[in-house]
Amino acid sequence: MLAPPPGRLPRPRPGSGASLLSPPPSTASTLRVPPGMRPATTNSNSNSLSPNSVTLKPAKKASQRAVLEPGFSPLDWAALTSNPNHKLRGANLPGTLIKVTPSMLKAQNGRKGTDAWTSYQGKVYNISPYLPFHPGGKGELLRGAGKDSGKLFLEIHPWVNWDAILGECLVGILVSENEAVEENRLDAMD
Repeated sequence: MLAPPPGRLPRPRPGSGASLLSPPPSTASTLRVPPGMRPATTNSNSNSLSPNSVTLKPAKKASQRAVLEPGFSPLDWAALTSNPNHKLRGANLPGTLIKVTPSMLKAQNGRKGTDAWTSYQGKVYNISPYLPFHPGGKGELLRGAGKDSGKLFLEIHPWVNWDAILGECLVGILVSENEAVEENRLDAMD
């Protein structure tokens, strides 16, 4: 084939289907998986290498996502917890950890002006200060208020370090009703 004179573009060969405006053939066509080598979940009619809807977890709808107000990002929470002057445990609590009975925990459910407490792995946390910072929204966090939320937490996000996030909100240790009564009797003997 002879080269075109300078300043002129080569003409496509008749019948080749190519035009001067069409892009060159893609190298991706040589990278396709042969039909016999496709995984069982791949749609055999598809010529794409992208995963199909069976392999992807559907994203939450925009209406189901919690929208955090300005000033309530994870970085804002980290700044708040790093300041020792904030009483994230609760205003009327002593400076030391307390022993919390299941009945005390149940009473702290976040309703009627009470703080919302929850327990996880035997530790009791005041989750009220964290409510506006929770990425899943206040309602999702309040599902565990007034009770042990370990099972719920492990279902939703087991990889999250609960203690690192809520360490400054630690109220005390969960004890049985009997253990609290016995301790009160021992204190009375002193």
